[in-house]
Amino acid sequence: MSFFNELKRRNVIRVGVAYGIAAWFLLQISDLVLANIGAPAWVMQAIMLVLAIGFPLIMLFAWAFEMTPEGIKREKDVDRSTSITNVTGRKLDRAIISILVITVAYLLVDKLVLQKPAEPAVSTAGTEQPVDATADETASKPSGPSVAVLPFVNMSGDADNEYFSDGLTETLLHMLAQLPELRVAARTSSFAFKGQNTNIGEIAKTLGVAHILEGSVQKANDRVRVTAQLIRADDGFHVWSQNYTRPLEDIFAIQDEIAEDVATALGSSLLSTGTGNVASIATKNLSAYDSYLKGLEQQAIFSYGSLEIAENHFKQALARDPDFTDARLALARNYLLKHSTGVNDEQQTRAAMEPLIAQVRASDPDNRLARAMELTLELQVFNVARKAEETRAIVEELRSLLQAIPTETYIRERVAGTLFGFFGLKQEAVEVLQAGLMIDPMSADLHNQLGGFYVQDRRMDEARTELVRSLELAPENPNNYAVLSRLERESDNLPASLDWMRKATEVDPQDHELALDIAQVLYSLHLPEEGDRWKARVEALAPGSDIARALEVRRARARDDNEQAIALAEQIIKDQIGFRQGAFTDTVFIYVDLMSRAGRSREAYDFLVSVKPEIADFEQMMTDEHSMIMRWASFTLIADFDPAEVRIAKWKKFTGQIEAMGFPWKKEPDDGNWTWDYLMLGETDKGIEHYIEYRLKRPLAWNLNRHTRPMRPIFKPVYEDPRVKKALDAQEQRFAELRIEVRDMLQKPEWQ
Repeated sequence: MSFFNELKRRNVIRVGVAYGIAAWFLLQISDLVLANIGAPAWVMQAIMLVLAIGFPLIMLFAWAFEMTPEGIKREKDVDRSTSITNVTGRKLDRAIISILVITVAYLLVDKLVLQKPAEPAVSTAGTEQPVDATADETASKPSGPSVAVLPFVNMSGDADNEYFSDGLTETLLHMLAQLPELRVAARTSSFAFKGQNTNIGEIAKTLGVAHILEGSVQKANDRVRVTAQLIRADDGFHVWSQNYTRPLEDIFAIQDEIAEDVATALGSSLLSTGTGNVASIATKNLSAYDSYLKGLEQQAIFSYGSLEIAENHFKQALARDPDFTDARLALARNYLLKHSTGVNDEQQTRAAMEPLIAQVRASDPDNRLARAMELTLELQVFNVARKAEETRAIVEELRSLLQAIPTETYIRERVAGTLFGFFGLKQEAVEVLQAGLMIDPMSADLHNQLGGFYVQDRRMDEARTELVRSLELAPENPNNYAVLSRLERESDNLPASLDWMRKATEVDPQDHELALDIAQVLYSLHLPEEGDRWKARVEALAPGSDIARALEVRRARARDDNEQAIALAEQIIKDQIGFRQGAFTDTVFIYVDLMSRAGRSREAYDFLVSVKPEIADFEQMMTDEHSMIMRWASFTLIADFDPAEVRIAKWKKFTGQIEAMGFPWKKEPDDGNWTWDYLMLGETDKGIEHYIEYRLKRPLAWNLNRHTRPMRPIFKPVYEDPRVKKALDAQEQRFAELRIEVRDMLQKPEWQ
């Protein structure tokens, strides 16, 4: 008998086939289970090794032993005439067929059920869809292909490697977001679930997505193992999973493969464009990539200190790879964020950003993020010479770009802020934020800005809902406390407003602007000693800053030292300081009010003209924001000595100029500037009625100086009206009571 026939007789071949199929099936199940529980890479490797070693052992066993009715015996001890190898062979055949049936069934389920594509959705590319209900309610109803990339778990055993796993997550999110037919939840919302043991279905419902991509990263020495799995949220089935174990320098290829595999797993009927145009991170330098990821980690914290650290990391990345476009754009974004916090002024921001954007656009003219940052810089850095239609064109181009960069929340906020604050287009601004909440429902910043809009529009219940949600999502963000403070102030609850301000300073004790807010209120209440405590903090954190200098003027006025306040204000006006926190604007209006009260209107006007001669020439367009503020404030002085017809003519020219600029000086009927306009045009009765109907109804906490009857040369006929006089006398009494309430509150332990 030949050796091959003897192998068949002893069922060795059948045993080998059965073992091979069973081992393959066991590996598939093990891979799925181990990926779900986040097991380290060596576990799978150990299983493969055991199965590989087992194959020759099982073959030797099948050759040397035989199954008999009396049990397992050595083959040489079995009488050939009583051998039942033919019966055992038929049993093995049935076992092989059974395993094959199970395997085929598994493959069919995997391909036809687990990867079954959803119904094709009508594409809404190019149009952001506003929501009619709250963002969270809308988010629970996914429409079309959508996915959230949860933070990959750091399995490296070293917390310092957290930035690497987070960075891989952010890179994948960035790549998948480039697929125009796929809606990807933004980073803020995805990372809100980091470290939480939340059910996949609940996460998907909250984020409004149909699929979840999750995984783990194990980085050790020069190797990395990435496990990724795509889960369909409605039933929890794994659409796709894969392990990637490579040298560390292959991390870029791994990212490309995961993005390609995820898009493929979602199905060609869902993503007809494929991933051919998806750009990965633009570097192959591992050291540069490492610095870039560390920079992103710090930038996401968004504090004074973290932005400084992030800047250094991005610069290191560019030093290691000068062609690293993503690092260059991240650095440009960092300068925008630093400007928004007041760290950099407008000139510094332009000088830092413009070369970076120019470099990106020189090599990649169609880079949409670079263009969006270029336009955002124009919105963020005020240009008095820009026409209203030019500003609107910038806003509209940015709105169209948001379709391609939907997760750039900061840019979205600037667009919404310009629509609301500059153009007074409240509903459009709200829709821009609601569209953002569709892809980033866990964004505290978007909820915070929406709440702020509602406060300004005096929709207090809606504002409180948004602001409380924002605070829940980001209790470490002082801006949430600051806007809640504004809400309480608009609700005429000044003690509660101050208490929110105090909590904000406890969250971020390094933010000098939060201390400034408290000091300003206390000085307005004529509590100079109490205000000095917070002024000292401002000076300690930002010595010599514009806002610290402007605060000195308020302090002098609170101490009734008007001559010192005037002298300080004149120096500030000469120095043309910045506008942060109203530093220049408030100082100018305090100055003209003090000078007009002292009967020195002409002297004050001549001083302003000596600093900015152009403000006296109403045929000349204003060249900067300083000129606009000084010309506006000068009308308080002009009203004391110019004939009515001259004053009216100047006012008409001035308002015509600011309207040409698109400056929102009269947005709503309840805007106080309507009173200004009526009075300046000589329509006194209308001015008085508007003041009574709108300005007097605003809470005292909103304007703590109203009872002092400011800007008398213009508002004198209003203050002489008996109805107004009675109301202001009552507010003066209420001011005295409020002053005592606040002073008593400051004695509580939490204020000490």
